Amino acid sequence: MTEGTYCVIGAGAAGLATARAFTGRGLSVEVFEAAGDIGGLWDARRADTRMSSNTHVIASKALQAFPDFPMPQEYPDYPGHELVMRYLRAFADTYELWPHIRLNTAVDRVRPLPDGPEAGWEVTLADGVRRTYAGVVVATGHDRLPRHIDIPGTPSVPVLHSSEYRHPDQVLRKRVLVVGAGQSAADILADSAVNAALTLHSSRRGFYCMPKYMFGRTTDSMLQGRMWRPLRRRSLELFFAYLRRRSATFGLPVPASGPEIVIPMLGDQIHHHYAHGDIVAKPGVQSIDDDRVTFADGTEEKVDLVLLATGYVPDYPVVDREHLNWPDGTPRPGLYLNIFPPHTRNLFVVGMVRPIGSHWDVYTRQADLIADYLLVRGENPTRAARFEHALLGAQPNLHAGLELYHVEQYPLVVEKQEYTNQLRRQAKLLK
Repeated sequence: MTEGTYCVIGAGAAGLATARAFTGRGLSVEVFEAAGDIGGLWDARRADTRMSSNTHVIASKALQAFPDFPMPQEYPDYPGHELVMRYLRAFADTYELWPHIRLNTAVDRVRPLPDGPEAGWEVTLADGVRRTYAGVVVATGHDRLPRHIDIPGTPSVPVLHSSEYRHPDQVLRKRVLVVGAGQSAADILADSAVNAALTLHSSRRGFYCMPKYMFGRTTDSMLQGRMWRPLRRRSLELFFAYLRRRSATFGLPVPASGPEIVIPMLGDQIHHHYAHGDIVAKPGVQSIDDDRVTFADGTEEKVDLVLLATGYVPDYPVVDREHLNWPDGTPRPGLYLNIFPPHTRNLFVVGMVRPIGSHWDVYTRQADLIADYLLVRGENPTRAARFEHALLGAQPNLHAGLELYHVEQYPLVVEKQEYTNQLRRQAKLLK
């Protein structure tokens, strides 16, 4: 075994955050990346990329950036994927991460050593080479396995997942149906509205959009401040209620008023296109036969293409589910704070979380917590044991008391400040 060396799988944002956290604390680390460059799914050249030509960050650059490494001042507020890749490469340059990264090196399997995970882990690479490590961090992201839905019927037209959408040429002069109400749907609808012959938008529930700017500022910059939990919850409820009313004035089919929170899309383009009739709202899809779609209200439409923007589900095929505390039939691994398998030592996950807000600073906090725990375990076993005992407890509520719409369908969503507060509480056990 490479004594004291830890394996990180994936060199996207989560993997880079982990590499920096570990190397910054003097921990030895090797990062394996299957592709020919870092960046994960932000690398549009990858065969498995989820990037379309109009993909941009959904948090403004000041909040999207890693802590202590701001994006360049000349970047626009919401940079596209090419600028994001430049930023990630600059991050790897600045923190001298390249010597720790093995590109074009896919991991096939991860197993605990015969003496158990306390002794370490065996990592089998795609070429059959086996290596052993003190521990493994899975940082491959959560947007890899598309969530498909079963639609009755026998369609003769292409029915594609949004992960297969790359460029407006795919919708040019076609009659297009987009199914879904998340950010991928918003990006595709923005393209289709100005390129397709007809754009239909099907959503089983109402939805609304958050503008990128309010009162001369990026909207998310006004939502990230720390505040007392009940006040924060009430502020979010009032803000989302305002967004619902605002979107209704543009003709969007907004959700009914109620206690459940629907996470909004980002961007006013949808408002513009709905208001001008470039997008036609439809209810849920009942069936597709040949080139005709029947909707829940009994109406029918002829289409040339169906795009399912139905999201993704967690998937970590390199690790047996039992090691991730992931029973069959459950939507995600049962990890404490979405990081720590409670009964498996030296195995961690970074990036398995969808904060309401920016992401990369959260990944950094996750990686910092893991690295601090590993250091304390060697220096102060008593404190480490206190930390490990907490991992066996009940998962804290990570929604700040918010009631999320169909929360079981969005198992990785957390209220960002509540989640980071929980990470801070856990870190105090190591002090």
